[in-house]
Amino acid sequence: MKIMLDQILNKKGISQNQLAKDTGISVSTLRNLNHNRTTRISFDVLEKICIYLSCNVGELLCVEQENH
Repeated sequence: MKIMLDQILNKKGISQNQLAKDTGISVSTLRNLNHNRTTRISFDVLEKICIYLSCNVGELLCVEQENH
């Protein structure tokens, strides 16, 4: 699973710090999500990000296909 947060933030011209400030999500949580250094994400965080960025979960999360 890959989190496309960085791409969406860049497209909308929003910084991680601004997202953290406006949503109450910690900068460290957003940084970990941005660098795919997390194994889980709470529905609460997911919902806050999607509402703030006016995107859906499918735009934020991407399934990475493994090559067999």
